[in-house]
Amino acid sequence: MDQNKENPHSQRVIKILKKSIVLVNKKSRYNHTGLEVHIHENFTSKISCNELFKLDHFSILIVNLGSLSLQINNREVHLFDNELLVIPKRVSCEILTMSDQLQICQLSFTSEFAFENSIRQPYIGYFDFFIAQYSPKIVLKNKEAIRLIDLFKLLDSKARRSKKHIFINETLLFSFNLLLYELAGIYYRSSFVVGIRYSSKENLVLQFFKTVEINCKQQHSVKFYADTLHVTTAHLSKTVKGVTQKTAKQFIEEAIVLEAKILLQNNHLTILYITEELQFSNSSFFSAFFKRHTSLSPSEYRFRLNFH
Repeated sequence: MDQNKENPHSQRVIKILKKSIVLVNKKSRYNHTGLEVHIHENFTSKISCNELFKLDHFSILIVNLGSLSLQINNREVHLFDNELLVIPKRVSCEILTMSDQLQICQLSFTSEFAFENSIRQPYIGYFDFFIAQYSPKIVLKNKEAIRLIDLFKLLDSKARRSKKHIFINETLLFSFNLLLYELAGIYYRSSFVVGIRYSSKENLVLQFFKTVEINCKQQHSVKFYADTLHVTTAHLSKTVKGVTQKTAKQFIEEAIVLEAKILLQNNHLTILYITEELQFSNSSFFSAFFKRHTSLSPSEYRFRLNFH
């Protein structure tokens, strides 16, 4: 694979956002539902720094100045200037030591925020570095650190916008996804150096995600994915739940919802066509399924897209 070839999703996002990058104050904080952004934040207390890390949030941490030692589950991680660490949710994270002058950028978000702010698959569950419980730290090149922090600022500024802004949801969505693809590119570049080790359970979950991405339109049952991966339905369900705290069925249904949202963006496709494309027996079942997950019928969702 050509490392210099940009992901087509990233290219589309870049084109959309080129005209919308705004500058923000050097030091800022924003608390959105399911999202927290800290930019060039200075800390002198371990207690206040520890408060950044929440069990139900993913975290992306960059050290700008100074050093930081963390206890993540049973291992110690030492971070210095221009070093990055992705901290999965559901891990025990505690600050052991920190330099007198510590400045960091940190972004954290919930699975729900990621799901609601996804362009399409793969969404957050499909980014390998968010699955590994022992994701390695990455030494950033200066230009990478600057680019990531600029994207933190961009996401922060979009989240701060008034809800009256007609495209607030769209700009937040594209900003978040642009950051994820940039991060994925950095991890891809670094994987040849640091390597990311996965347990057998994590590997099974990653294979499950990839299989869902390919087959979710046609296959809705957990049994299909278990058979494809040559494990029992009970074993797959237990493993996915243990690694992600969500059921295999939830991931399958969320993938179907994302596909439905993409199809509904095309006004030339009828609800009946989308029903058949997603292998629902009839439009009533599809509408009930979609409304259960979004609180809107397919027609209502499409109407809001067209008249937002």
